[in-house]
Amino acid sequence: MQMNSNEKIERLETVGVVLRPDSPQLKDYFLKFKAFLDSKKITTLLDKRSAKMIGTSGVDFYEMCKRSDILISIGGDGTLISATRRSIDYQIPILGVNMGKLGFLTDYRADEINDAIESIFRGDYRIDLRMVMDIEAMLSGYKGEFRVINDLVIRHKKAKMVHIRLYIDGVLVNKYYGDGLIISTPTGATGYNLSAGGPIVFPYAKNFIFTPICPHSLTQRPLVLPVNFDIRLSVDDDDCMALLDGQDSFTLNSHDEVRISMSQSGAKMVHHADRNFFAVISEKLGWGNKVQ
Repeated sequence: MQMNSNEKIERLETVGVVLRPDSPQLKDYFLKFKAFLDSKKITTLLDKRSAKMIGTSGVDFYEMCKRSDILISIGGDGTLISATRRSIDYQIPILGVNMGKLGFLTDYRADEINDAIESIFRGDYRIDLRMVMDIEAMLSGYKGEFRVINDLVIRHKKAKMVHIRLYIDGVLVNKYYGDGLIISTPTGATGYNLSAGGPIVFPYAKNFIFTPICPHSLTQRPLVLPVNFDIRLSVDDDDCMALLDGQDSFTLNSHDEVRISMSQSGAKMVHHADRNFFAVISEKLGWGNKVQ
């Protein structure tokens, strides 16, 4: 199974940087990193929103994507996912620096950021291709198209029980009744999906994972599907919410429909050359630890 794109960054002349929102304490860290890039004759572009947060100048995010050879996300997995979703059309590699706690995707530590740049010059890294989910929403008088890296979550705005219908190749397969439904990519399997009792799926697989949230039936169980089915979802209730990667949302009302499919554009994430998924989950989830 292909785990990386075998792609390399042809040149490293301009680096675009995104900082975790509401984290002005990252200013000193960014300035030290910029000084290091300056010493390497590399131009640094800072996202305008990040720049405003730390009181300096920046550029529009999409302009930054056009001009950069790589993006650096400084924060946590949420910061990385947000930057990846917005930059997907530019097919630019993105490297995540973990300033948070868990960090499934941001495998470079805060003290490794300079070494990460040096490793790119040496070619000692890899670019992983992560599956992206395309969302096509047919709403009353409106059609929306969205992209998801981790998961799509459907639930009621007022925390009520919700009815969700799942159609596969035009056949009604299930009618979920409960607090909601998580539709996850393999990348997102270790997120909300895992917390809700869903399975861990190898991140380079091409699957969708359907995990009910507190279903009103003991027979409802997570479902893993390959991406080559025609998959549609609809709700029987008004005032439902579709949450995209925990960051954006739109409203779903009765008989509104959502189609999901695999995007033709994968997300390019830069990782350590020796990164091993099984070692990561063993460490992050504490597998194999002795009982004290």
